[in-house]
This record gives sequence, C-alpha cells and structure tokens, in this order.
Amino acid sequence: MTETAILLKTLGDPVDLTALQPLYHNTDGPSFGFLKGLLVQAHCRAWCLVKGEKAVAAIWYQCAAERAEMVDLRVLTTERRQGFGRQLLWASLAALEGVRSVDLEVRSSNLPARALYESLGFCETGTRPNYYATANGCEDAVLMSLGLGYSDSST
Repeated sequence: MTETAILLKTLGDPVDLTALQPLYHNTDGPSFGFLKGLLVQAHCRAWCLVKGEKAVAAIWYQCAAERAEMVDLRVLTTERRQGFGRQLLWASLAALEGVRSVDLEVRSSNLPARALYESLGFCETGTRPNYYATANGCEDAVLMSLGLGYSDSST
C-alpha cells in the first residue's frame, strides 16, 4: 500500500480556492467569503495542506511589520485528529518571513486547539470577555502569543 503525499501549498490567487470550500461548510469562525477577500490584500499570508487531490487544512494570517495575527486555522472535519493542524501550523510559522511574533485568539471552550497552541509554545496573554456568541449566550476569547526567532541583542 502506498502512502498519499501531504503537500504544503501557498495560497496566492482567489481563483485557486475552490478546493478549500469543504473546509468551511457548517463551521464556526470566519466565513469562506471573508477569508477569500483577505487573500487579495498584501498583508495576507495563507497556506493549505493537500492530501492527494483534497485540501485537508488551511491557515490564514494578517501580517503587519514584524507581527502576524492568525485569523483562522481549519482542518477538514473528516481529517481531524491526524496531526494536520499541527503540521500546517508548524510549517506556516516557519514560512512567515520577517515575522517576530504571532498572536491569535481562540474560544475558551476549544480545549484541543488551546492544547495544540500551548504545545507549540504559545502563551496566554489575556482574554476578551463574552467575545464569541454561542447558543447559550457568549463565551470568552483566550488571547495567545508566540515569539519567533531570536532577539537582536548586541550587548
């Protein structure tokens, strides 16, 4: 039996995004249309993981100066718990040229995502109370940050 290759693909043209649509069916978070609109802006960086012919995960950042904000990380529902989120996050962090720190926010109830981010070195930096709407009201957003590279100290 042969293994299916997993490839990292840079997203650079909104026309190429059709394969990502299944990632955004019946899910929370930014809409596919919103993310697609980001891609035409110079500050957006985005990648996806492709398994065979199928996109299994996507990640989107907005970058300014030496900072990046992770806007969205998605893994296809049927492909979760196989390490694709970790693989994509790790590869994208390595590909963020010129970025010294990455910030993100995550639902306080999303314990698997929080554990993933913490395992890669992200630290909690604060909360946004009642930030996300839920069926039963609201829940907090947990803010997290990760420093990349080395500081320039010439002392």
